[in-house]
Amino acid sequence: MLEVLQVETTNYCNARCIFCAYDRIEKHGTMSDKLYTRILRDATKLDPPPKTFIPMLTGEPFLDPHMVERIKEARKVLPHTEIHLYTNGSKLTEQIIRGLAEVPNFHLNISANGASVETRKRLTGLGDYEHVAKMLDYIDSLCISHSVSLVQHPSITKEEEKAFNRRWGKATSPSSCRTPYVFQHLNFAGLKYEKDKVHFTRCIHATSHMTVLWDGRVNLCCMDPLGRKIFGDLNHQTVSEVWFSEERRRYDRLHEEGRGAECEVCCDCNIVCF
Repeated sequence: MLEVLQVETTNYCNARCIFCAYDRIEKHGTMSDKLYTRILRDATKLDPPPKTFIPMLTGEPFLDPHMVERIKEARKVLPHTEIHLYTNGSKLTEQIIRGLAEVPNFHLNISANGASVETRKRLTGLGDYEHVAKMLDYIDSLCISHSVSLVQHPSITKEEEKAFNRRWGKATSPSSCRTPYVFQHLNFAGLKYEKDKVHFTRCIHATSHMTVLWDGRVNLCCMDPLGRKIFGDLNHQTVSEVWFSEERRRYDRLHEEGRGAECEVCCDCNIVCF
């Protein structure tokens, strides 16, 4: 069953995070309105529709000037689907945040990546910590469900992680919906660093998620920003056709059997391996 549909509306990004494979992407673009709407309409034909919709993948979503409108379109077309969005927070404004507050069943994750100017700049290349902190407190004041994240990069000290949890675990409104969250340091299926080989792998990204690149190609998952494994193209196929295609189902079966390490690209990934 397709539980999570993740659509990359743009793969442009203004950050240069040391833990991300963005620097390996050679071609950039923004998804057309026509294709985006078509994907949403396709999703409504699934039974049941996706549980979660995420309108971003590798890029910074608010570099898409129509992001708030796209989120509202998704809410209208998929009224019972949760909408999650991940952003580095640099492009947030009070106007954007007020627009997001109008969307029910919506959750925002802001990658603060630190509790200080220095830590955020070291990890992301962005010197805007104070702006992001201000926007986060405004989000909290409007009671928008949100989490604040830090990637557990090897350069992060125990003291920096504790400072992050102290700063972002502190509510600024009586009805706060804030949660601090420390992410695993991921290797983007070998693009960032090699991992020890494993022989038993089962990953929910292969069994219940579909990710779509900005140009409509359906790639392996969020750890495959270069589209090294492509299952289809939604410019010419429906969501259902790609989801039930033989090659995608082969990946599904191998992961269900704990043999995901036999799959191309998956064999080099360190996410959810057991």
